[in-house]
Amino acid sequence: MILASRLIKIIEKNSDVIADRWVDDGITLPYTRSYWNIPRDVLHERAESVCNRMGYYLGKRLPKERLAAFYRKMGKARKAEGHPVEDVIMALFLLKRHVWLFVLQEGFLATNLELYQALELNNRVVLYFDRAIYYVAQGYAEEDEIEASGEAAEQAKPVEESELT
Repeated sequence: MILASRLIKIIEKNSDVIADRWVDDGITLPYTRSYWNIPRDVLHERAESVCNRMGYYLGKRLPKERLAAFYRKMGKARKAEGHPVEDVIMALFLLKRHVWLFVLQEGFLATNLELYQALELNNRVVLYFDRAIYYVAQGYAEEDEIEASGEAAEQAKPVEESELT
């Protein structure tokens, strides 16, 4: 899997280019409307962070537990920022697409063997983003539970006599 390692390094090395392309889509497509007013540099930094974590994860340098914790935290943060979960999921879909398009467009694949190895890597990239999306959704759900329990506690709070008058 030498090619996969080479491609991972290429993705990490070019994460800024991939992030730029992603930001261009993220601030214009109707599927990510909640991202439109976020400064480009903030979005760029977020995309690079995801690409770099992907490199660590695919290179087996990042345990799945740390990946899960990162994306749950991301889900909670995006919910707190007011992003609909579908926008965040679409943003991750778009980033996955831009990673693969970068590999294909830059002509790193010359032989059938390299193409086959790249497809194997693509399967790993897809799994990475599938897990990211799952953990982001978990982060949203955890925040929903916290909000619901807070509302339930507020509703269960006894009414003071002074509040009745």
